[in-house]
Amino acid sequence: MTDDELLIESLSIIQKQIKEELDAEKGESEASKEIRQDYEEVLELLGYIVPKIKGIDSLYEELDEDEFAFIAECLENYQDNFIIDGRNPQKLKEDEEKYSQLSDILFELYDDDDEE
Repeated sequence: MTDDELLIESLSIIQKQIKEELDAEKGESEASKEIRQDYEEVLELLGYIVPKIKGIDSLYEELDEDEFAFIAECLENYQDNFIIDGRNPQKLKEDEEKYSQLSDILFELYDDDDEE
């Protein structure tokens, strides 16, 4: 899988996970309402930004500084919670490779951001 493909796949998974979290948040407490509002805001931002992203290069070419930082933060949170499925050797190998590749992408994003 190319870096561009992994980026697009990761952003799609992030959106799906946030939608699932939003759907699961059914509480009526003030905290639950705030959580739902936060999820809705993140989904709205992703819905606006993700269509601009066609690959790694578009992060630099199509996004402003705040959008870039937001996407980098989303990817970092995704990486922090990345699940490596070790139930079979093939899936374990695939997930470890994806995690490593995602780490490399994030390293490059932050390294490039520091240079600017």
